[in-house]
Amino acid sequence: MNLAQITYQWMYIIIATVISTVVLFYYAKALPELIPNDNLTKEMIMCSGQLLWQGSIILIFIKRKLHTYLYNMITVSLFGSLALIPMIFLFQKESISIEIRIILFLLVVLLMIIEHARRVKKLALPSYLTITWITYRILWLPILLF
Repeated sequence: MNLAQITYQWMYIIIATVISTVVLFYYAKALPELIPNDNLTKEMIMCSGQLLWQGSIILIFIKRKLHTYLYNMITVSLFGSLALIPMIFLFQKESISIEIRIILFLLVVLLMIIEHARRVKKLALPSYLTITWITYRILWLPILLF
């Protein structure tokens, strides 16, 4: 991979992280019953922290394909964020119960997990990367909810 491709991938990672941050911030605003104290800084730390978390795991245990993996990981996050955008608009127009909003979010999460696992397998990386990816999100739940 040449320098231009690597530069493109890192720029994409940064832009996709910002987009995911903004979308998740607005989605959290659609769930005030669950996420009463959300802010943009918290979302940015969560999204960029995932890059550091997974990047550290790659560097410590695998020692290869760092930027390629992070590029694929943030693409999965970006796809999930883009799937949430129509829901944000729908929630503003229609009165939809909190249970349905949570179910829709969990459906997006499930699709993201499936896609993450597929990409990890395609990159010939260890499947535990999907577990650590999920673990990071679970560890963030108490911070996000309170």
